[in-house]
Amino acid sequence: MTTPATPAAPARLFSWQYYTHNNYGDALLAEAVRYLFHSFGGQRYFRVEDGADSRYPVGPRLVDKANSFDAGLIAGGGVIIPRNHDLSGWAFRSSVAQARRMRRTIVFAVGFNLYRNHRGLAPKFKEHFEAVIEGSPFVGMRNHGSIERLKEVVDPRFHDRIVFQPCPTTFLRHLVDGAGSPDAVPGRSRRVTLQITRSPSEKDDRVADQVLQACRSLRAAGYEIELASFFAKFDTPVVDHLRAHGFDDFTFVEMNTQGRDMLSGPRYFSQVPIVVSTRGHGAMVPFGAGSLVVPIDNSPKMVYFAREVGIEDLLIDVDDPDLGARIVAHVERCHDDYDAMQDRARKERERLYEVSLENLSRIYRSLTGQAPSERECLPLGDLEVWLSSRLHAKTMAFEGKTRGEAAQAAAKPAAPTTSAPAPAPDRADVAREWLREQREELYAQGDTARATQVRRALEVVTDPDAPTTTVGRGARYVRRRLRPGGERR
Repeated sequence: MTTPATPAAPARLFSWQYYTHNNYGDALLAEAVRYLFHSFGGQRYFRVEDGADSRYPVGPRLVDKANSFDAGLIAGGGVIIPRNHDLSGWAFRSSVAQARRMRRTIVFAVGFNLYRNHRGLAPKFKEHFEAVIEGSPFVGMRNHGSIERLKEVVDPRFHDRIVFQPCPTTFLRHLVDGAGSPDAVPGRSRRVTLQITRSPSEKDDRVADQVLQACRSLRAAGYEIELASFFAKFDTPVVDHLRAHGFDDFTFVEMNTQGRDMLSGPRYFSQVPIVVSTRGHGAMVPFGAGSLVVPIDNSPKMVYFAREVGIEDLLIDVDDPDLGARIVAHVERCHDDYDAMQDRARKERERLYEVSLENLSRIYRSLTGQAPSERECLPLGDLEVWLSSRLHAKTMAFEGKTRGEAAQAAAKPAAPTTSAPAPAPDRADVAREWLREQREELYAQGDTARATQVRRALEVVTDPDAPTTTVGRGARYVRRRLRPGGERR
């Protein structure tokens, strides 16, 4: 009889993510990648323990830090986009020399993200990307369209290594408790959300006028209309256009982008039966949450997504002269054939999830030499989701300062007040109190191990009185060991 191999320790990962300031899709997709790795195989096989925002310069010290982990992880997104022309040619901001020093870098759910107005990638991209993937244990693109475009650029010797890895936002409800059941879908109703981007390349109001026409027709047909914003800079101009032309019979919903509630989007879309979208993750997130999606082709990535999940028959060209009428017709079709279309979408979400489980098994085997004995994801709870979002919240706080928001607020004249309003609760205090409640509840349940984890999170992450030096932490440890029971509650 063969004795089963002792499971290896969880693989430790360093995450490279690309956060666009106040872009909810970019924020959630990086979190979703972490949710997938953490929840995989009953939460036993991977831990994303640190990370950095790859928009900022990646120098030798940061590369050394990433190399000290079992692997680096480029955590999804449409990062193959013209950026850093003379440095890397894409959104990863390092030199070729530093890219060559990066070891075991997993490229995961990345998209080839050229828009219609892009002329192509800089020549530097080929050299830089090949340096990154030379020693990579896994190169996964989020759709087959991206795979084909990437193969047009990189050397043929890499082609067999480039595989399909869907973005985890398309099956997010398998990964977390707070976004609804994977099998649940919104009830059939006359409710539709539009997520429409005003592209910087648009020179007139044609698209906005067509959306206005569609909204008026849908409202006349009895639909409840909502407009959702993932990236206010590009999404609110259409909202403003509708209001300026006398149509305000809709609800405006802005997704949270500050790290306070990363799952607000999936929870919202889990109640919306039909979504019309021009944005990549404005389509992927609703699809993963259970909405039927009508994608509008304003960039190649929308075509790639529609083909990948079998909804190409719902795709509308943004240049269609009858765009407004086409939107109305496709929304009505989704409503009329709702059950059949939901069944189709459910099967696609399950397929994307199964592909991902196989890929993570392959990655773990490559890093440790062992095959995982379990694959199914154990959904993360509130605490794990909150801890995961800390990096995004910290990055957004830094971005707010660097972009001068604090200076703008200081320069704004104070509004006259007749009485002092009640102060808003301090978010750090709220977080501390929530963690204390979780700690006490776990101790009451006898779950000492998890209670200790929560206590450490409380002290290290949110408690301003926690010691920050090695000597201070050592003294605290000695004091605890001298107490009866050796542990502080």
